[in-house]
Amino acid sequence: MSQVVVFSNQKGGVGKTTLTRELGIYLSLKGKKVLLIDCDPQANLSRGLVEEEEVGLYQALTGESLEITNISSNLSLLSGHIRLASLEKSLIAEVDCYLRLRELLAREAFKKYELILVDTPPSLGVLTLNSLVAASHLVIPMRPALYTLQGTNDLMHTVAKVRKSLNPQLELLGVIINSLESLPVISKEIKQEIQASFEDKLFKSHLSKSIKIEEAIAEGKGLSQLKGSRYSKQKQEIEAIGEELLKLLGGGA
Repeated sequence: MSQVVVFSNQKGGVGKTTLTRELGIYLSLKGKKVLLIDCDPQANLSRGLVEEEEVGLYQALTGESLEITNISSNLSLLSGHIRLASLEKSLIAEVDCYLRLRELLAREAFKKYELILVDTPPSLGVLTLNSLVAASHLVIPMRPALYTLQGTNDLMHTVAKVRKSLNPQLELLGVIINSLESLPVISKEIKQEIQASFEDKLFKSHLSKSIKIEEAIAEGKGLSQLKGSRYSKQKQEIEAIGEELLKLLGGGA
């Protein structure tokens, strides 16, 4: 079966979309069959991969249709859309409101994927809970900024409740630091604080703060696909995170 990895943190701007996108592209280039799912109504993950707006996940969760977009031979996308915001509100009244994504991923169409990476909204609403219930593993992206650990306790309490009542198999795979700056002392101090909080669950690899990520998005590519030595540092970091992710998953799906 597919390994479903959800990238979640209720704080915005921590790199959930960046890491989902870059790791999905890198792992697909390594030959893994990867599906990206955009659970965020803002749909930034989808906009960075396809030019035309697609309803995708909304239609799939409401049972209208299942339209998966092929990005490359090994990479596919179930796109997000602003209509997911209204769906989140309407699902609250449904008995199976937290089970929709898990039930969707149990369908035959998803069995060909080795890895399914899920980008979530910056909240602990119905869409994020659907992702946690459907996932085998959780990755928490974090930025080394003031108050970065604020709200993480709420996420971990939610994960504990999900494991107790809806998904006992859910495992915290680890925490990835994004947008690390090497010079400011405060960044190093906050990294140490994150290390103290998560210990061996902190990825050894990280992604540095760089405009090159935005350049890759503007070109419609991942860092792994860009040519030139000016991208070598960021490409090496994504490669290191990707390899560490696969190792933690037991060598991949």
